[in-house]
Amino acid sequence: MSGKTIIGITGNIAAGKSMVLRMLQELGATTVDADKLAHQLMRKGTSVHQAIIEEFGKFVVGEGGEINRVRLGRIVFSIPEALERLDQITHPAVRAEVARRVKESKSPVVAVEAVKLFESGLAEDCTSKWLVVAKPDAQLKRLVEKRRMSPDHAKQRIRAQQPPEQKIKLADVIIDNSGELGKTWGLVKKQYTSLGKTKREATQPTKPVKKPAPAPATPSGEIIIRRAKRDDLGTMAELISTGTNGGVSLDISDMMESLFSRAFIVAEMGGQVVGIAAWQTENLVAGLQDFYVLNENMWETVGKKMIDMVHEEVDNLSCEVSLVFILNKAGQPPIKFFEGYDYQQTQSKKLGYIWKDAAKEWQPDDSTLLYKKLRDKRIMVPM
Repeated sequence: MSGKTIIGITGNIAAGKSMVLRMLQELGATTVDADKLAHQLMRKGTSVHQAIIEEFGKFVVGEGGEINRVRLGRIVFSIPEALERLDQITHPAVRAEVARRVKESKSPVVAVEAVKLFESGLAEDCTSKWLVVAKPDAQLKRLVEKRRMSPDHAKQRIRAQQPPEQKIKLADVIIDNSGELGKTWGLVKKQYTSLGKTKREATQPTKPVKKPAPAPATPSGEIIIRRAKRDDLGTMAELISTGTNGGVSLDISDMMESLFSRAFIVAEMGGQVVGIAAWQTENLVAGLQDFYVLNENMWETVGKKMIDMVHEEVDNLSCEVSLVFILNKAGQPPIKFFEGYDYQQTQSKKLGYIWKDAAKEWQPDDSTLLYKKLRDKRIMVPM
């Protein structure tokens, strides 16, 4: 496909495939989340949207003419033939869109994450097929501690998926993500290097993360927003400490896990990092966290630049709502900033179905939750 090296990544729930995807991004690969593309391709006005209506009828159309995925789910999850037909509609479209993004990528390596990598045919386009695995007890711990599921619910989710043994036979690379993050990082770098095309880049010695030198309190210049890198971790940790009035102190290991768990951007001014923001998305819900600026007087400049970019990113993913989690140690300035952008304080129990579940899963202890509807009408309810 386009003469590029394509890495296909798949794995079961809480195995860590998204984290591996971000590690590859850090190493220089362009990344594509095929599962999130499916959400976009079902929007009103697309050929997939029309094909679904023609196949399943107007019953699956909700408010605003968008697909109501609850109604669609009732059909496809009760009739195996219907699910197969839905896959026949969506898989080719996703595969074509992935191919287009691969072709347009400027990087020689593109990593594609897909739950149904083999079932959708995407694996046929991949140079190397990676399966991320983790021991059941590691999966359980992550679901309980990080996604805040009950142990029984987490066990049920793990058991509901096919064991990885069937896919192991189809994969070229197995990444065991059961242990420490540093070990997984080492495995990913080793396999990335072995691809050959990127050997020079991947085998460059890792620069130690240095504690940033004291910087001017009021830097000036153009505000530049870019993706965070491993070399930024020390500066990012300092900014979080400053933003929480010294209440949160993170080591490099903590920061590395955060960097590989969520999408991070940094804002630079005069060559100095003056702001950071992180977010994640799932089931059309965006969760913003670790949103900090160097000085309080930068909220309306640096903060605005970052929130505009985040909103653009999550809108491209068709997110219906944006949830923001502000640690109480950060005080009132970030809360007032988001309220100025029409965010409202709330509690997770007051949110609707799906939104409430995401809030409960993502919200840190001792934090304030704010939310903003990104669309007047819910475009679809995730299956």
